[in-house]
Amino acid sequence: MSVSAHELVVGRRHAYIVGMRIGNLKLAGRVVCAPLAGISNRPFRVMALKAGAAMTFTEMISSEGLIRNQGKTRSMMAFKQDEQPLGIQLFGANPESMRRAAQITVDEFGPDMVDINFGCPVRKVVNKNGGAAALKDLGLTREIIAAVVEGAGATPVSIKMRTGWAGSSPVYLEAGRIAKEEGVSAVTLHARSKADGFSGKADWSAIKRLKEAVDIVVIGNGDVRTPLDARRMLDETGCDAVMVGRAAMGNPDIFRQMHHYLETGELVDEPTLAERIETAKRHARLMVEEYGEERGMKMMRRYLGWYVKGFPGAATLRPKLFKVDRLTDVDEVLGEYVAGMG
Repeated sequence: MSVSAHELVVGRRHAYIVGMRIGNLKLAGRVVCAPLAGISNRPFRVMALKAGAAMTFTEMISSEGLIRNQGKTRSMMAFKQDEQPLGIQLFGANPESMRRAAQITVDEFGPDMVDINFGCPVRKVVNKNGGAAALKDLGLTREIIAAVVEGAGATPVSIKMRTGWAGSSPVYLEAGRIAKEEGVSAVTLHARSKADGFSGKADWSAIKRLKEAVDIVVIGNGDVRTPLDARRMLDETGCDAVMVGRAAMGNPDIFRQMHHYLETGELVDEPTLAERIETAKRHARLMVEEYGEERGMKMMRRYLGWYVKGFPGAATLRPKLFKVDRLTDVDEVLGEYVAGMG
């Protein structure tokens, strides 16, 4: 295998040079945490960054909700310094609304990047021509991108997209060229069409073709579950970074594992069961700090279910965790589980 401009040789191992730039933003790694609807809140982002993610993103933000000054929308955008580098992801189908939303985002919240969602396949989003639906009209795609770049000013703009609306009509190459022409600094490609949803195998060859077609940062997304996957995607596609989403749910340590492997060429041990339990407890404490005990614990239940995935006896443990109401309940249920394992 030839060594690319992003690689160096450590002994007999190939390792990726740590760090990269997106516009005026410098990142300390090549593995970023995906924006996940209903999941990528502050506690999730903090856990990802502390584990080694190079960057995180908010959940997708409605441009219409933002310009209408909706409190819930604004609360989803608020962040603190320990969550940076951070991108705020916007979605919408009206270019003027998106321009205004980008300007408000930069002026009032000051993220490190503004991202445009052209990938969401959820019905309530695409029915309003948002998310992946915008890819059905590349004229509209261009107008939205140009508007957001204008509204964001000096803040870098990225887009996250799918290959197209359907597998039979890919538009990602043209959309990537449009993004480059309109001043976008990075393109993330989830290598599936909208019609694919999350099923089937992601077509990494599409990421390779996109990287060959545009001379801006390309981030690959889709089926990156292990450090070996991350390395293979970089090797096979030539993309600049990888984005991890579902593999990080209940497993923020995946960022540490991937970052270390890309930096050194060495695999590190996966966290032990005890370490995973302690990570889940830290996450639960962050949820309570952010949302209060009652709301935080209700929100945390689904995360706890992900944390114990693969545990011996998880089928019995999970229903107990889905009933926790207090932080002490988490300690009690998991403590009883560990005692029973002994």
